[in-house]
Amino acid sequence: MSERKHGIGRVAELWRQRVSPVSLILLTAIWIMLWGDPSWANLVAGLVLAALVLLAAPVPRGPARRITIRPIALARLVLVFAKDIVIAATQIAWVTITGRKPREAIIRVRTRAHSDGFLAATAGFTSLVPGSIVIDAHRMTGTLYIHIFDVDDSPEGLERAHHQVLRQEERILRALASDEELGLAGFRPGGSMKAGRLSEAEQAEFWERAHDRSEGDA
Repeated sequence: MSERKHGIGRVAELWRQRVSPVSLILLTAIWIMLWGDPSWANLVAGLVLAALVLLAAPVPRGPARRITIRPIALARLVLVFAKDIVIAATQIAWVTITGRKPREAIIRVRTRAHSDGFLAATAGFTSLVPGSIVIDAHRMTGTLYIHIFDVDDSPEGLERAHHQVLRQEERILRALASDEELGLAGFRPGGSMKAGRLSEAEQAEFWERAHDRSEGDA
């Protein structure tokens, strides 16, 4: 009996060390999106495969932080992501059928989150949408360089492409980031996209409070 308990304890410790809730959710969501069928069978299969991948090849962890999962915001993230895939695939198919030369561009997007994990998540979700590929990422500045297959090359069109990436990042943050991480990124806490952004004065006050808390914890 003691050996069995010891074995269970080792498995639990391995799970704690290697399986991140955020990574588990993101990998499962990607699996469901690739299949295009949000069924219970794909959900269970995605969770099992994501857990096996993380146990076999764990993602390097950043500093420990509390994970916040907002179910409604997470559902919105998945549904909008699915819609973006369908729209982008349709646009690429139309360009191919009509034989029109695509208007390619590379855009630079400065993300707002102060986390390697959320930078990687934004890059991953962006690259999974057909027609957009992240070709470089600078973790120190949180900057993504993205190749767009076909985009209106007017200033307004390029601005819309830039805005779409930032909205994708916001949906990820509102689904998975803590209130503190949202505030540090300049967003009002909460899962709603209508919550908006902090004013410069509010953000400065938020940063000051976060700095005071970090000094207190030290």
